[in-house]
Amino acid sequence: MAIFRKIHTQFWRDDKVLEEYTPECKIFMVYILSNPNTTQIGIYKITKKQIAFELGYSVETINTLMDIFINKYKTIRYNEETRELAIKNWGKYNLDRTGKPMMDCINKELKEVKDKSLIKYVSESIPKKEIKDLFDMYSNDDSYYHTYNESYENIRQEKEEEKDKEEYKEEEVNDVGRYAKLYEENVGIINQLVSEWLIYISENIDIELFKRAIEVATNRGNVNKGYINGIINKWIDNNIRSLKDLNVYEVSSKNKGDRKNGKSRYIREIEDESIYQKPSEEQIREIQRLLQ
Repeated sequence: MAIFRKIHTQFWRDDKVLEEYTPECKIFMVYILSNPNTTQIGIYKITKKQIAFELGYSVETINTLMDIFINKYKTIRYNEETRELAIKNWGKYNLDRTGKPMMDCINKELKEVKDKSLIKYVSESIPKKEIKDLFDMYSNDDSYYHTYNESYENIRQEKEEEKDKEEYKEEEVNDVGRYAKLYEENVGIINQLVSEWLIYISENIDIELFKRAIEVATNRGNVNKGYINGIINKWIDNNIRSLKDLNVYEVSSKNKGDRKNGKSRYIREIEDESIYQKPSEEQIREIQRLLQ
């Protein structure tokens, strides 16, 4: 994870940025250059869902912005299969120095890239020959190569055809903000780990069940992520994904408990029946003898 990334002040004076970029485009580009997933080589893995969540946009908006920067401005590439993003001019502004620590870092990160065509794409803007040669070596390594689909438009059209099947996923993404708001209002500050956890939670339980988990934790005096996660995991283990599921489960458990308790009472009554049996004649005579 990056500690910091360089963003040149000239970015804000660039003619294209001044004349063509919308406010959304400017925010999107700054995010692409500086988000926590960025690497030293300008190629990193990131999902559209994460971008949408951290920028507060819908996935549809992110798809539109991606399309603009890939096909219109041609400043990034994105592999839909490997979820890897590459920044075209990253090397021009960030890979301008060498040294063993830098080269070791670059070498390590290049090994992790799945789509090797993205390495070639970034290498074209690298000014340092030593770094560029290292990039070119990995981009020509067939053992690591994964084909990049140059036709983003074809991918977009395929995604449009599957839109009806994927609608529920987009709705879940839009709901992540509601989970985050509930967490901030009742638990505390959201960091990177919490944001990833909230995305996972939003994919597995509904918002009402998440609210109920927070209520349970509050009533027990343990309002923290670990305790809430423990509650939710127990529910998921019992296939409880919504507040409705929980209500059904609780009613079912109560009915089972009543039947169990009823049986226990019946068994105890059977076992204790000897206490109430009529005494035998011998027992009566013995009692009369003692009384005399």
